[in-house]
Amino acid sequence: MSKERERQENHRAVADAVVLATFDDAAPRTATEVAAETDVSSEVVVDILDGLVEGGDLRAKELTDGDATLTAYFAPASLHGTPANVDPETAREEAVDEAVAEMDVPGVSEMMIDWRRDAVRAAWDHLAEEGTVTDREFKMEVFPKYRAGYDDAEAWWSFLRPRLPRLPGVTGPGEDGSTWEYVSA
Repeated sequence: MSKERERQENHRAVADAVVLATFDDAAPRTATEVAAETDVSSEVVVDILDGLVEGGDLRAKELTDGDATLTAYFAPASLHGTPANVDPETAREEAVDEAVAEMDVPGVSEMMIDWRRDAVRAAWDHLAEEGTVTDREFKMEVFPKYRAGYDDAEAWWSFLRPRLPRLPGVTGPGEDGSTWEYVSA
């Protein structure tokens, strides 16, 4: 699987998880309500909701009042039992944890592999907190605390740079070749 396709699938999985997490009770919701709760555009939310209905994770019902029609989406208890109270940010964090845990990283020992996965996660955390970060800022802010067995920031960045875009919400590098952006689902 190509890295771009893997990145797109990770983004889609996070978006699905974030939207699905809004159905933490038995209350039906409209696409507009889900969009407001998740800060995702209505058009994207409708696509995600329809995909979740097709996948069997949600159900939809058309409600009509005169000429007005509204689609209500809901997670029936028969499909999921009692829904967990998971907020969208928690769902996003769990998706990142899963992506990092499954990521192929070099290392001669399990400890080294863990250090390197921690470095990838720390870079994602920094980007998610800041919103926009340059290559240089990653090296100055994250490298000193998460060296991952590397002696210099350039070697560390050579390891981390190709892995960062595989994580949910990461866009980059930008047109300048060094600016990264975090985009929430």
